[in-house]
Amino acid sequence: MASLDLLERKLLKIITDTDPVRLKRQRMNPDKPRETEAEQRLRIGLLLRRLDKLPQDKRQEVLELLKWFNW
Repeated sequence: MASLDLLERKLLKIITDTDPVRLKRQRMNPDKPRETEAEQRLRIGLLLRRLDKLPQDKRQEVLELLKWFNW
């Protein structure tokens, strides 16, 4: 699960360099159960929808990142 967190953060960093992303802030509540792997994969999938809007060099960077994470 940690690798999904890292992948999501790296994708956000690459995408926000070229395209503004609106994020929803959430407070961390110790009583609330952590998000599932499926929810993380869904958010990563939503980020990957923006791939075609990225410049070629950023798109290549994302593709290399996905290879590195065996996505």
